[in-house]
Amino acid sequence: MEAINGVTFEDWGAACGNIAQGMSAEEVCEILGLELPVWQKTNDEWAGKLGDIMAQDMNMATVYSGFFTNPKVGKFAGVSQDAGSSIDSLLQKAPDFDTYQKIFSHQSVASEHGIDAVTVLEEYGLNLHDWSQLSMHYSSYANSDFHHTSPEYMERYKEVSGAIDKWDKHWKEHYKNDAVDLADDIDF
Repeated sequence: MEAINGVTFEDWGAACGNIAQGMSAEEVCEILGLELPVWQKTNDEWAGKLGDIMAQDMNMATVYSGFFTNPKVGKFAGVSQDAGSSIDSLLQKAPDFDTYQKIFSHQSVASEHGIDAVTVLEEYGLNLHDWSQLSMHYSSYANSDFHHTSPEYMERYKEVSGAIDKWDKHWKEHYKNDAVDLADDIDF
């Protein structure tokens, strides 16, 4: 597979994975030895080719997704960077399930109104990598003691479903005037 502007598929995938984990585009450019406009063009071209690459070999989808799990490959191998926040520091931003659900519902309802979920995360000082860690933590929390025979089942069920309902209602009310009707100018 030919490189684009000197960037191999592996380096492009690793760059995308590192950006998802909070590395700046400027730092990616420094590592790749590119100017920002060249990186942007390279990124666009690789993204455009990705579908064709996977159509030729579906294993490449697994390879590409692996760059988001371990982006320290190719030119990014050995690059020291804060691998993201520790779970302890993240729990300061979302200290309980209620706060986690607030952010989760905010993303969900905002996306129904055309707002990018990553933008919502940034409002809370989080990136995709941070959110992934918090999601794993709170998924385990929400599902622990969630077997109907567990003595804590009803208590946990009420807590989880109550938080979901509360924040879904809150964000729907918050965005109620931002509804998008794509057919409002069509007469039948």
